[in-house]
Amino acid sequence: MSTQITDRPPTADETQRRGHMAALAVAEQIVTLSPIVPNDVTVTCHPFAPDAPRVDVYFHHSREGVEALAEALGGTVSTRPHRNEDPRPHVSASVVVSSVPVKVWSLLDGVAAQDAAVAA
Repeated sequence: MSTQITDRPPTADETQRRGHMAALAVAEQIVTLSPIVPNDVTVTCHPFAPDAPRVDVYFHHSREGVEALAEALGGTVSTRPHRNEDPRPHVSASVVVSSVPVKVWSLLDGVAAQDAAVAA
C-alpha cells in the first residue's frame, strides 16, 4: 500500500468543461447587469483550445446596447466599416471579465446609422 499522493493535470476534456463553466458564469453576469438585454449571448470553448473560452454578446442594430454594456464592463467602444464592400458600421467593444474574453458587438443598418448620425 502506498501513501504517495499524485496530482494529475486535468484532461483536455476537463479543461474544456472548466472553460465552458467559466464562460457560462460570465455570460450570466453579463445578462444580469446589461442595461439593455442582448439579443444573443454565445459561449465558446473549442476542443483545440480548451483553456481559451470566450463570450460573444450581440445587439441587433443597437449602438446603444453596445455602448451601455461596454460602459458597465469598463470597456471602450469602437466603430469601423464592416468590410470594404460593406460599409455598414460595425460597433464593438472587447473586454475581459473574470479572465474570460468578451466581445460585444452590433452591425448597424445603414439607414439607421445615418439617422443616428444626423440626430447627434
